[in-house]
Amino acid sequence: MLDQLVSRFAPAIFVFLWSSGFVGAKFLLPHAEPFTLLTVRFGLTASILLAIAFATKSPMKMSKSQYLRAGYISLFLHFSYTGGIFVAIHEGVSAGITAVIVSLQPVLVSLLAIPLLGERLRSSQIVGLTLGLVGVTLLLAPKILQGDATLVFSVAGVLAGAIALVGSVWGTLEQKRHGSDLPILYGLAFQYTVSGILLGILALTTESLVIEWSTQFVAVLLWIVLGVSIGSVVLLFYLLRKGSAGSVSSLLYLGTPLAAAFGFVFFDEHISSVGAIGMSIAVLGVWLVLRQEKVST
Repeated sequence: MLDQLVSRFAPAIFVFLWSSGFVGAKFLLPHAEPFTLLTVRFGLTASILLAIAFATKSPMKMSKSQYLRAGYISLFLHFSYTGGIFVAIHEGVSAGITAVIVSLQPVLVSLLAIPLLGERLRSSQIVGLTLGLVGVTLLLAPKILQGDATLVFSVAGVLAGAIALVGSVWGTLEQKRHGSDLPILYGLAFQYTVSGILLGILALTTESLVIEWSTQFVAVLLWIVLGVSIGSVVLLFYLLRKGSAGSVSSLLYLGTPLAAAFGFVFFDEHISSVGAIGMSIAVLGVWLVLRQEKVST
C-alpha cells in the first residue's frame, strides 16, 4: 500500500523539487561563485545523508566495485551536470538558453537507452518525447526572441551548458545500468563527497571563496540541500529503479514549465500566451510517455 502511494506521487514530487533548483540557483549565485557554492552545498548534503543513514540504520557498507561505480556516476550526475548548469548561469548564459540545452536530455536518454539498456520506444512515446521538446521550445522561444537571451555570452558558458547536458544524459543512463544495487542514502552521500572534493579543488584554485552570508541565503541553501540535492535525487534514483530511463527523463520536460511558473511567482517573470501553449504541449507529451510506460509494465 505504501509503495503504491509512493509510486503514484513520486513523479509529481520529483518534478516540483527538481524544478525549484533553478530558482534556488538564481537566488544563490549572486552571493557566491559556482564552485564555492556547490562545494558548500554538496558538503552539507553528504553530511545530512550520512546522519540520516546512521539514524535510520540504513545500509552503510559498499564493496570496492560499488564505490568505484558510485564515484564514476557522480562525475556525470553531480559534478558535470550540476556544476555545468551553475557555471553556465554564472558566466552569463541565460536560464532560458541553459534550459534549452538541457531540454535535449530526455530525447538523448531515450535514444541511447535503446542500445545500452535494451529499452523500446513505442510510437506514442516517440510522439510524446517530440511534443515535450516542442512544448519546451515554445515556452522559451518568446523570451529568447525578445532578447532575454542575447547572443553575447561567453564560450565558456555555452561549453558548461553542453557539459551539463552530457553529464545529465550519461549519469542517468549509468545510474540505471550500474547504480540500482547501491544503498540510496549512503551511496548518494559518497557520490556527493566525491563531487564535493573535486569542486572544492576547483574553488581553491580558481575562485575567491567569498560567500555573502544572509538569512535569506541560508534559507535558500537549506532548501536546495534538503529539497533538491536530497529529495529530488533520492526520488530520481527510486524512479529509475521502478521505470525505464526514457520515461523518467521525460519528467524533466515538466520541470521547465514549472521553473517558469516559479520565475513568475518569485521574480515576476511573465509567461506569454505562446509559452502557456508550450507548457500545455509539454504536459501532454509527458503524459503520453508515462501512460505508455504504465500500459507496458
